[in-house]
Amino acid sequence: MAGAQYIDVNPQFPNEDEAAEANLHRLGPAGRGILKAVTLALFGFVAYTTYFGQLPNIRQYALIIFVCFAMGFAVIPARDRDRGGIPWYDWLAIAAVGAACLNVFIHYWPIMFDDYEPGPRDWGLGVVMVVASAELSRRSIGLAFTVLIAVFVAYALFGDRIPGTLGHGGARPQSLIEMLYLSTDGVWGMLTDIFTGMLLLFVMLGAVMLATGVSDTFMRLAMFLGGRYRGGPAKIAVLSSALMGSITGSSVTNVAMTGSVTIPMMKRLGYRPEVAGGIEATASSGGQITPPLMGAGLFLMAEMLEMNVGTVMLLAVTPALLFYFSVLTAVHFDSARENLEPLPQAEIPSFQEFLPIGVWGPITIPFALLIGMIVTGKSIYLSVLYTVVCMILVYLGLSRSLSEMRAKSAGIIASLADSAEAVISLAALIVAAGILVGVIGYLGIGIKFSNLILAVGGGHLLPTLLLAAVVVMIMGMGIPTTAAYVLAVSVVIVVFRKLGIDALATHMFLFYFATLSAITPPVCGAVFVAANIAGAPWLKVAGHTVRFAAIKYLMPFLFVFHPALLGQGSPVQVVATVGAVAVGTLFLSAAFSGYFLSPLTRPLRVVIGLASLACLWPNPVVAGLGAFACAGLALISKLAGSGRAPA
Repeated sequence: MAGAQYIDVNPQFPNEDEAAEANLHRLGPAGRGILKAVTLALFGFVAYTTYFGQLPNIRQYALIIFVCFAMGFAVIPARDRDRGGIPWYDWLAIAAVGAACLNVFIHYWPIMFDDYEPGPRDWGLGVVMVVASAELSRRSIGLAFTVLIAVFVAYALFGDRIPGTLGHGGARPQSLIEMLYLSTDGVWGMLTDIFTGMLLLFVMLGAVMLATGVSDTFMRLAMFLGGRYRGGPAKIAVLSSALMGSITGSSVTNVAMTGSVTIPMMKRLGYRPEVAGGIEATASSGGQITPPLMGAGLFLMAEMLEMNVGTVMLLAVTPALLFYFSVLTAVHFDSARENLEPLPQAEIPSFQEFLPIGVWGPITIPFALLIGMIVTGKSIYLSVLYTVVCMILVYLGLSRSLSEMRAKSAGIIASLADSAEAVISLAALIVAAGILVGVIGYLGIGIKFSNLILAVGGGHLLPTLLLAAVVVMIMGMGIPTTAAYVLAVSVVIVVFRKLGIDALATHMFLFYFATLSAITPPVCGAVFVAANIAGAPWLKVAGHTVRFAAIKYLMPFLFVFHPALLGQGSPVQVVATVGAVAVGTLFLSAAFSGYFLSPLTRPLRVVIGLASLACLWPNPVVAGLGAFACAGLALISKLAGSGRAPA
């Protein structure tokens, strides 16, 4: 549920729910009722047009974006003290955005057929949309996008004054605004298309999952599967985040939903707060790379690659499993080193708890339908909509009385209505990102950045990939993965084409590093949320998060150097590659944790770490020697019976 990535950056309200409640308070009871009604109407409109057919593209976008922006300026104050009602300038902003959206709605056909002569009114309304997007994104997550938009627009207008490669011939203000506002490249571009269809459906899916208890069932199932083993609470965090994240596809949402249970549980059974937060943040970041949904990333990637969604989903399974294998082994080694206990038997659910159809029905039936529709090539929009409807029908159909059905229905409606803040924030972020993508394409910035990266990398593959990875993570900091991924493709994909890298490996590389922005300092939303729940310094939580997620930082490079990891090659090559990577992952986790069959000394940790990297090397001889060295060193440590705690 990429839409639920709302993060309050106001220090007065460090808790997201408190911030949302404070924002809503300015509306009063009647205003809050209207907001919920509008949110439900928006979801109803999206569902209706998904089933019966959307309006022509910009008309569909304009209606939805106006509703989202109007709610945004009504709900999220410009300043902390603006909480006693909606000030006049927010009403003015709502009216101005309404005029801008109405203008393109009315003149849609002349604009599309290039039979429209823009004038001062259009240029002014175009400026309104750009400024409104920057301002609403500032209110949602801070200054990041406001600054980026200002920098990119300034670069477009004054880039002719920059000497050298980064300069350009200049852009007329009118032409720039026309591209951003009167075309399908900027405000009304690909990202807005994804938001008004796919992402809003995902917000609906996440809200219904909460209301129907699917998220609670996932947590109980994780407790049943992992709670009985050493370090049980940490393994519960990993398993619950894998189950939940594979559906929601949002690191921040995942931490908020599962971390509120798993982090206190880990602390209670002996985990240090910063380690508990790091485990949860790491595990939650895996949801974005885990099929069947991966947020919207899976479907967007399939569209860009012109591949079947089911095929991309299957190819993404192995890397996701290797990631969770890495996290689970790291958690196990940490638990063994610290001699941490399983979850008390009394707190572990019994198998019988999962037998009633009321428990497994709302999960298995809708998601079996979803996967079946995806694999058979059905529209992703209809697939998600049918899943939402099926989940609701199964949940209501299992009611034992009419009063219970009414109570369940009220819960679903309330959960959908309470999604307003998530919808608002995502709308602002997506439109702002669309402006950046539009400017990038208009000026050819992607080619310039790519040439710069290639020049700095000296044409060598590994240094160039490292530079590209850093650029993607920087661009993705503080924004949803979908937007970060599209920005990355816009800016640096030319680098991969010039290096001759396979298209699938390229997109997986960019997507993985876009997801890593959520856990990589300094702007790491998932880490901030986990640290807040754990009551630990965020920088310490970030350090442990990076440690537990080590393989996720290496995996994108493996896509390039090990094509068999993405199913490209003979069955023997695929099996051998996956086996070598699994061995390397196992011993890399041991090296970071300082434990394998027994505690590892610091020198042994370094040597095993280097040997584990050798296992990941593309040369099969080097990989074989690395695996042999890892096994030998671990055995030596065990036979020596070293009891010294790792340094």
